[in-house]
Amino acid sequence: MGRITGLAILLTLLAVLLVISMATGPYKGLGLGDAVSYLLGRYQGEGGGVLHYRLLRSMAAILAGAALAGSGASIQYILKNPLADPYLLGISSGAALGVLLLVYHTGSPPAYSVYGAAFAAGMAGFGLILGVAGMLGLSTTALIVAGVSISYLLGGASMIIITRLGDRLPGAFAWLFGTVAYVTSDMLLYTGVAAGIGIAGLALLSRRIGVLLVGEEMSRGMGVNVERVRLLTSILAALTASSVVAMAGPIGFIGLAGPWLARLLVGSWFPEVLAASLASGAVLTLFSDVSIRLIGGGELPLTAVSSLYGGAALFYLTIKTRRGL
Repeated sequence: MGRITGLAILLTLLAVLLVISMATGPYKGLGLGDAVSYLLGRYQGEGGGVLHYRLLRSMAAILAGAALAGSGASIQYILKNPLADPYLLGISSGAALGVLLLVYHTGSPPAYSVYGAAFAAGMAGFGLILGVAGMLGLSTTALIVAGVSISYLLGGASMIIITRLGDRLPGAFAWLFGTVAYVTSDMLLYTGVAAGIGIAGLALLSRRIGVLLVGEEMSRGMGVNVERVRLLTSILAALTASSVVAMAGPIGFIGLAGPWLARLLVGSWFPEVLAASLASGAVLTLFSDVSIRLIGGGELPLTAVSSLYGGAALFYLTIKTRRGL
């Protein structure tokens, strides 16, 4: 499949899913025609409030998926580890713990402190896992072992804090497993700004990140400051992923599956992989959220549904292209 074709398919799927998402929900009085009219600014009916909420939710899913997949792709490239993602490497789990600690001690913190806590704790979790993996040799196996172990520790601490939140437990529990059902316009704006800065920075560094695949010595010979690129990429990836956690909780698997799907569709050159990862992550997350509403019966954890679809799509495309994992 051509690179342009692969990206075009992803963008077309995303546009179709957005229309379907706008027409999907418990309120049955709105259809595809109403969704298209609203998106075009021509809707004159009484369901404007419902459509506004659906658009907000849809945009939150798109933003979360794109940010997580872009963050995951950059981490995979700087570490040369295709199994790395924001959740496995402690960014998402650390950010979640930081937000929960803040809520536990302050009750109802302002938005800027939530995002600050998510970023600081996400960076701390990432640094801790890199430090432990470094003591074990910083191999792929060491990263996986350190990542899984510490992510479980951080997740366990988050669970303990949640049980101490009292009447705030239902909302915190839903947030911990990932959801865009309760995102407000302010939260979408804050995350859009933070994630936008992170993604823009990764895009500016994308060619240098791509060069890292040829090895450190050759990269330096080509004028790339390897240590600076890795540091800046880590900070930008952590900012991007932690902003999503602050908005929608630690959504798992998107940061791993999105970049894999992107590479299968467009190849391995990082600037193209980054663009395709943003699209594939958005498609996976929005499709998962639409499925939650179609299933009905209450809000399901977004992580559970995205893992089902992402895993199936990844397996199918890998077998179809006959490429080894």
